[in-house]
Amino acid sequence: MTAIEMIKELFTLKAELIDSAAKAADFTDDEKLLCSVARWAAASCGEDEGEVLQAAKALVEEDAMDLSLLRDFLEFGRKPWRFEGNIFGSDEQYAEWRRTRCLITIHRGTKQIGGSIIEITMGNANVLVDLGSSLPGSQGIGDEEILKKIFDRHHRSIDHHIDAVFFTHYHGDHVGLMDKIPADVPLYMDSAMFEIMRTLHKNTGNKVMQELLENRDGRIHTFPPAIGEVITLGEKKDMTIIPFFVDHSAYHANMFLFEGAGHTILHSGDFRGTGYMGKSIDLIPKIIHEKYGKEVDVLLTEGTMMTRSTEKKHLLTEWEVHKKAKAFMKDHRQIFVVCSSTNFDSLTSICNAAAANNIPIYASSYIIAMMKTFKGMAEKYRPKLPAVQSLNELWPNSQKGFVYLLGSLSGISKDGAHKLVHNLGKHMRDYRPYLLYSMWQGYLDEKHPAFNEGVKAFVDEFDGRVTYIHSTGGYD
Repeated sequence: MTAIEMIKELFTLKAELIDSAAKAADFTDDEKLLCSVARWAAASCGEDEGEVLQAAKALVEEDAMDLSLLRDFLEFGRKPWRFEGNIFGSDEQYAEWRRTRCLITIHRGTKQIGGSIIEITMGNANVLVDLGSSLPGSQGIGDEEILKKIFDRHHRSIDHHIDAVFFTHYHGDHVGLMDKIPADVPLYMDSAMFEIMRTLHKNTGNKVMQELLENRDGRIHTFPPAIGEVITLGEKKDMTIIPFFVDHSAYHANMFLFEGAGHTILHSGDFRGTGYMGKSIDLIPKIIHEKYGKEVDVLLTEGTMMTRSTEKKHLLTEWEVHKKAKAFMKDHRQIFVVCSSTNFDSLTSICNAAAANNIPIYASSYIIAMMKTFKGMAEKYRPKLPAVQSLNELWPNSQKGFVYLLGSLSGISKDGAHKLVHNLGKHMRDYRPYLLYSMWQGYLDEKHPAFNEGVKAFVDEFDGRVTYIHSTGGYD
């Protein structure tokens, strides 16, 4: 062991090192403390004191060593330990506390919609649920700051680690920081989510995510899209996790039941009851109580729709989306559709409405690939999807009309919006298209932080020939 490795070992609270270093330490100020510890380590390992001191200073400058924490360890020694606000008089007291502890840390998500990150500790097992990027206009702690807080050793309590990150679903405000997670932390997700994200990122420029989703090192652990898969973590199986699929605008979202240290926590993730798998939400309490014999001590639930529900606005179900889209398409046969490429329920509703009116459906190669991914795993749960053709097939068949799936258009510019609408008209007679907008209307609100200038410009191109048909992703 080198001298600098010995200094790092102090942070593992090994008794003989703590006792030896404490005897040699000068606690007058931080500089003298660091010099005395470097002198002790250099003498112990027979190395040059000046070189060891320079290396130790570099650790401090890189935030790889916390001098205030080191001072605590050396001043208090191991009897008593000071740990996360608790004082332990013996190894036995500390071990018992760790064995029975159950902690919930909400890093982000109480004062903003999206960007959800929750940490759950049970015994010696410690996991994160979701690591989402902030939505536009969020007022909470920023992405870089939250990553530093969670993963930098400078900000972590001693003997504290992240055993795994569990993801509820694939929306960016829940997975957006996945590519920033340290490479030694395992990731857990529904196998359906894994396949959808692979298809999604084949069409993005995020090389880190593309490489991560190749999963060559087996770091990503998937569980089947079915209720009842039991996952265990910790050397002594400190924590068990049971996923339950729920209805959401993201296909096959999950709730997680965490059990350990004598406690049970249910993390709801995002959910609703308005989609094609809405009945799943009614089954979960029954399964938890009757099949597993569990009682939930703590419920962590999303609250996106709580204030909106008090306004008593009717939220469309996916069946109603289909019905309204079908009626709309009865009267119009040149239709652009703005709908997220990953919202399988709404795409199913709209495509089947088009098929019912004998209108051909067209989309980019990316959206076609995404819908094939959905179809490969979901037809037993959803109405069957009609065929979706490439844009190359549209030109010779334009006289039959079209439903053109555009995705969310989140990256479109004002100029691009104009070209997208008018370029298609160069190839068609009697061109007077309509727009079916099936997304949140906040993107069109100039006063909202999430306002999207390009999407608004695209909608304005239709000069009022727009219908809004959307089922919320949150719970009614």
